[in-house]
Amino acid sequence: MGLAERRRIATIKESHTPRFQSELNSSIGFSMPFEIDIASFPEDKTILDCYDSYYESYGPGLVAQAMKSICSDDLGREAVKAKFNKIIFQNVATNPDNPGDKSVELKDNTLFVRESFYGYSDKLFGEDELRTTIESLL
Repeated sequence: MGLAERRRIATIKESHTPRFQSELNSSIGFSMPFEIDIASFPEDKTILDCYDSYYESYGPGLVAQAMKSICSDDLGREAVKAKFNKIIFQNVATNPDNPGDKSVELKDNTLFVRESFYGYSDKLFGEDELRTTIESLL
């Protein structure tokens, strides 16, 4: 792909990453690094179109919302702090024909939230599903 796709990926890095970092910190009541793994986004128009359509309600915005619910009380905040100290959001779709699958994993004190942006996707978490999946790891 070309310049347009590289610009869209740069926007995720330069605009979305700081915005969702701020939203996460505000919603959970303490500071926790939140990274959008830019390298996980291929220069693919379909994947970037899907991400642009869904990043608020199913992507990094959803992570901040789910974490707000989890950290709504001292028990939730303490459980989170005891299990992880960083969140990394990753796309798993390499192209529309290889969508990968959604998952949540705790590894090395990091929470990995992985979703697939390949078009209309059943491989994106809903808010309740993401919240309960994260809570099951706590």
